[in-house]
Amino acid sequence: MKIWILILMWVLAPGGCRLFFVAKNGDELKGGGVTFHVPTETSSATSGNDGIEFNGESVKAKTDGKTLSVNEKDYGALNSGDVVDLRTKGKVLVNGAERTPVEP
Repeated sequence: MKIWILILMWVLAPGGCRLFFVAKNGDELKGGGVTFHVPTETSSATSGNDGIEFNGESVKAKTDGKTLSVNEKDYGALNSGDVVDLRTKGKVLVNGAERTPVEP
Protein backbone atom coordinates (compact mmCIF):
# COMPACT_ATOMS: atom_id res chain seq x y z
CA MET A 1 0.00 0.00 0.00
CA LYS A 2 2.79 2.43 0.94
CA ILE A 3 4.46 1.98 -2.45
CA TRP A 4 1.23 2.88 -4.25
CA ILE A 5 0.81 6.02 -2.17
CA LEU A 6 4.37 7.10 -2.94
CA ILE A 7 3.94 6.38 -6.67
CA LEU A 8 0.71 8.38 -6.74
CA MET A 9 2.40 11.29 -4.96
CA TRP A 10 5.32 11.14 -7.40
CA VAL A 11 2.99 11.19 -10.41
CA LEU A 12 1.06 14.14 -9.00
CA ALA A 13 4.20 16.10 -8.06
CA PRO A 14 4.91 19.11 -10.30
CA GLY A 15 7.33 17.99 -12.98
CA GLY A 16 7.21 14.45 -11.58
CA CYS A 17 10.64 14.83 -10.01
CA ARG A 18 10.13 15.68 -6.33
CA LEU A 19 8.48 13.61 -3.64
CA PHE A 20 7.14 14.58 -0.22
CA PHE A 21 6.10 12.12 2.44
CA VAL A 22 6.04 11.52 6.17
CA ALA A 23 8.38 8.73 7.28
CA LYS A 24 7.04 6.94 10.34
CA ASN A 25 8.73 3.54 10.23
CA GLY A 26 12.25 4.33 9.06
CA ASP A 27 12.72 4.58 5.35
CA GLU A 28 15.15 4.74 2.48
CA LEU A 29 15.18 7.95 0.44
CA LYS A 30 16.87 8.28 -2.94
CA GLY A 31 17.77 11.46 -4.75
CA GLY A 32 20.65 13.08 -6.57
CA GLY A 33 22.27 9.67 -6.98
CA VAL A 34 22.51 9.23 -3.18
CA THR A 35 20.55 7.04 -0.74
CA PHE A 36 19.61 8.10 2.81
CA HIS A 37 18.66 5.53 5.47
CA VAL A 38 16.61 7.58 7.92
CA PRO A 39 15.56 6.92 11.52
CA THR A 40 12.24 5.56 12.69
CA GLU A 41 10.46 8.76 13.66
CA THR A 42 7.85 11.14 12.35
CA SER A 43 9.48 13.35 9.77
CA SER A 44 9.08 15.07 6.46
CA ALA A 45 11.25 14.70 3.41
CA THR A 46 11.61 15.68 -0.20
CA SER A 47 13.67 13.75 -2.69
CA GLY A 48 14.21 13.87 -6.39
CA ASN A 49 16.80 14.22 -9.12
CA ASP A 50 18.20 17.34 -7.47
CA GLY A 51 18.79 15.76 -4.05
CA ILE A 52 17.22 14.91 -0.69
CA GLU A 53 16.08 16.97 2.25
CA PHE A 54 15.09 15.09 5.42
CA ASN A 55 13.66 16.82 8.51
CA GLY A 56 13.20 14.44 11.42
CA GLU A 57 12.70 14.84 15.14
CA SER A 58 16.34 13.96 15.92
CA VAL A 59 18.20 14.83 12.71
CA LYS A 60 17.98 17.12 9.72
CA ALA A 61 20.01 16.29 6.62
CA LYS A 62 20.23 17.36 3.00
CA THR A 63 22.27 16.72 -0.10
CA ASP A 64 22.38 17.96 -3.65
CA GLY A 65 24.15 14.71 -4.58
CA LYS A 66 27.57 16.35 -4.21
CA THR A 67 27.77 17.56 -0.60
CA LEU A 68 26.22 16.41 2.67
CA SER A 69 24.84 18.65 5.42
CA VAL A 70 23.60 17.22 8.72
CA ASN A 71 22.09 19.46 11.38
CA GLU A 72 23.43 22.45 9.45
CA LYS A 73 27.04 21.16 9.55
CA ASP A 74 29.10 20.27 6.47
CA TYR A 75 29.93 16.56 6.29
CA GLY A 76 31.91 16.74 3.07
CA ALA A 77 31.58 15.44 -0.45
CA LEU A 78 29.36 12.66 -1.72
CA ASN A 79 29.54 10.63 -4.91
CA SER A 80 26.82 9.02 -6.96
CA GLY A 81 25.91 5.68 -5.37
CA ASP A 82 26.87 6.71 -1.81
CA VAL A 83 24.65 5.51 1.05
CA VAL A 84 24.19 7.81 4.05
CA ASP A 85 22.94 6.16 7.26
CA LEU A 86 21.33 8.53 9.76
CA ARG A 87 19.57 5.90 11.91
CA THR A 88 21.97 5.99 14.89
CA LYS A 89 21.48 9.18 16.91
CA GLY A 90 24.63 11.32 16.89
CA LYS A 91 26.35 9.35 14.11
CA VAL A 92 26.61 9.89 10.38
CA LEU A 93 27.76 6.90 8.33
CA VAL A 94 28.63 7.13 4.64
CA ASN A 95 29.08 3.74 2.98
CA GLY A 96 29.46 2.22 6.46
CA ALA A 97 32.27 4.58 7.59
CA GLU A 98 31.62 7.18 10.27
CA ARG A 99 31.99 10.81 9.21
CA THR A 100 32.58 13.87 11.32
CA PRO A 101 31.84 17.47 10.35
CA VAL A 102 34.35 19.22 8.13
CA GLU A 103 36.27 21.91 9.96
CA PRO A 104 35.77 25.39 8.47
